[in-house]
Amino acid sequence: MKRKYGIQNAECRMQNRRIVTSLFWLLASGFWLLADTVSAQELSRKEIVKTPKVHIVKEKDTLWDISKKYLNNPFKWEEVWNKNKFIANPHRIYPGDNIVIPEAFDETEVEKEVSVTAEPQIPVQSVEEKEVKEIDEDRIPSLPLVALQPPPPPPPQKIPLTTVKVLASTGYIIQKESEKGIIFDSPETRTIFGIGDTVYVNIGGKEGVKVGDKFTIYKSLRSVTHPITAKNIGTLIEILGELEVTEVREDSSTANIIESFATIEIGNKLKEREDMTVPMIDPAAKIEPKDIKGYIIDAKDQRDTAAAGDIVYIDVGIDTGVSAGDRFAILKSEGKIEKEAKKGEKIKVPKVVIGNLQVIKPKEKASTAIISQSRKEITIGEMIEYQK
Repeated sequence: MKRKYGIQNAECRMQNRRIVTSLFWLLASGFWLLADTVSAQELSRKEIVKTPKVHIVKEKDTLWDISKKYLNNPFKWEEVWNKNKFIANPHRIYPGDNIVIPEAFDETEVEKEVSVTAEPQIPVQSVEEKEVKEIDEDRIPSLPLVALQPPPPPPPQKIPLTTVKVLASTGYIIQKESEKGIIFDSPETRTIFGIGDTVYVNIGGKEGVKVGDKFTIYKSLRSVTHPITAKNIGTLIEILGELEVTEVREDSSTANIIESFATIEIGNKLKEREDMTVPMIDPAAKIEPKDIKGYIIDAKDQRDTAAAGDIVYIDVGIDTGVSAGDRFAILKSEGKIEKEAKKGEKIKVPKVVIGNLQVIKPKEKASTAIISQSRKEITIGEMIEYQK
């Protein structure tokens, strides 16, 4: 009788173990199914992203008003000006200009997608195929913990170096003119023209001109001589606008003015169409080390001195590695150094910085730049050095 009851108790214990084992593997299967489901889904969460505050200039806006609006202090207009180096004159900003506000940001709530990856699924064996044994709790698998890494912040917005109007009006130095023709007449009695006006040009089918061709309108301002070496550097030109040919004859053509940056007159010259796209500066871009030195050789208004906000021309260009946005320190030069330069002797650059300038239009042998800062009066002939 005792043996009978002992066998029954053993069978009961065995049956209980089978039930517990079955429940364990059933729960484990559900657990891993849940892990797979989570791994296939994208967990989303929100994050606040800050981007630089940008003000689009409207009619009658001033840096004084903009500083008061965003910084609660109109006297911080110089900080706004220093942040936006493309502004040639702080008293002249134009509708459509993008003004970056220093230390001001827009906050945007964005959805961040995060994936959860589970461990490989462990196959579940049937109870019949496994030996019935005591369950070891230490061997029960657990769902791995995955750290949620937020994505990197978005890159800073690119900033326009200047405006199209400023880029055109500042002009640049060319070594040799490649004149294609001139505006010689108009069907109207006026001699001054703007956008939408019709003019006649002295080039036609003989020169290969076709309907739809576009040309840049410019005028020559003066010949530029290097203030140190006395060599001829080239011709300073100003971009006035753009025209498109509408009718072609053998020796002349009719054209419409489709862009005007300044007054256009009879006698103005034509050259191959030039793209006037404003260079964009990437604040996150790596600054390249360059070993470039040169001189300020002229000023836009043909003055002997210049100050912050003035346009000047320098004797280094694309051929020496200059690109739009490059910054140079302006160094005080002395008569002795100028004499050494004329003799072709080695020049020792003095480390007396009296200002800074930034290139807005690089050309092959010379570049157009704006003086961004001046600590004292800057004269034509001052030395410049690339800022590392």
